[in-house]
Amino acid sequence: MILGANWSVADDGWPVLALAGIITILVSIIFLPLGCFLLGIMVWLAHLLRVPNRQINADDQTIYAPCDGVILEIVQDIFPDGLATYAKPAQRITIQTRLYDTQLQTSPVTGRIVENHLLPGLFESWGNHPISWQAARLVNERREIHFCDPFNRVVVLVQMGSKTARQLICRMLEGKFVQAGSPIGMACVAGVVDLYVPAECKILSVARQHMIAGETAVAQFAAEPSKNKNTRSNQD
Repeated sequence: MILGANWSVADDGWPVLALAGIITILVSIIFLPLGCFLLGIMVWLAHLLRVPNRQINADDQTIYAPCDGVILEIVQDIFPDGLATYAKPAQRITIQTRLYDTQLQTSPVTGRIVENHLLPGLFESWGNHPISWQAARLVNERREIHFCDPFNRVVVLVQMGSKTARQLICRMLEGKFVQAGSPIGMACVAGVVDLYVPAECKILSVARQHMIAGETAVAQFAAEPSKNKNTRSNQD
């Protein structure tokens, strides 16, 4: 759906927009003024669910923001349980997408998706305090997406549900190769993500900083891999 010269709705946004369209048509038949209001809501949703124009100049050493929004906190943690991580030490960057941010999420690194699984749960509110964030993290529905770059460095993106985000979408199959900054899905609407990076990474962002998916550098890997290692990895 082209909304302008360079504006299109993301594939994963179509079901939400279609549902809103059906509701708008039905309400308009019953009460036209309210239908006009809902039409405005549809335009707003189309704006949120669009594929934005972004300047992506990815490199192998940088980890990029996977979504638009604001960083809630940056803390020491461990990777979520998974085949690729074995609960190693990590740094966790929590980003909250707001109702007026673009909802599309992108790959933080170039590499392969080695795990992508949904863990059912609740949709409790995140609140405004770290204690409430931790409580929601323990009980809310989440989707864990594990990335492994060509140098076998692991980054994990966890989509988390909230009062408004009840669809955690990533249709990429395990083994799929993705470029940093390329679309991978979304959390509809205004979800929260935890981005886990290796503990030795240099953090390039701070709490309350605004993130732009695929453009803002969040962290940097500690050491640049040797060219010989890169060559062996490519040959494998």
